[in-house]
Amino acid sequence: MTNFVDESVTEAFERSVKNARHLRVRDAPAVAAARALARKIDAWDVIVDWALEDASETKGVRPAVPANDNVSIASFLKYLEKLKLLPPEAEGAGVTGAAGAGVPKQNDLEAMRRKLAGG
Repeated sequence: MTNFVDESVTEAFERSVKNARHLRVRDAPAVAAARALARKIDAWDVIVDWALEDASETKGVRPAVPANDNVSIASFLKYLEKLKLLPPEAEGAGVTGAAGAGVPKQNDLEAMRRKLAGG
């Protein structure tokens, strides 16, 4: 079984890019965008810690945490997919990635809708 090092998203991404022999100069913009997202994802915990610390200094005041970021990780995974830094989807599997585990394909959903609608 593979042992995964406890590292930041940025460190893991840089290691993957370094070991990806298929990437070319044309991939540079996508790599740069994914790199920026990796840094943003890594920084989120620090930002939350700062906000909680500020709130503890001002009793009774709600932490001034920015709005939850619910798109960076999904966007980052899309970049990894486009850069072919994720393993290929298994035959017959649904959506790739942990978030899509067990999720049926679009065709399966449409068939289920037709069946439920009586068609």
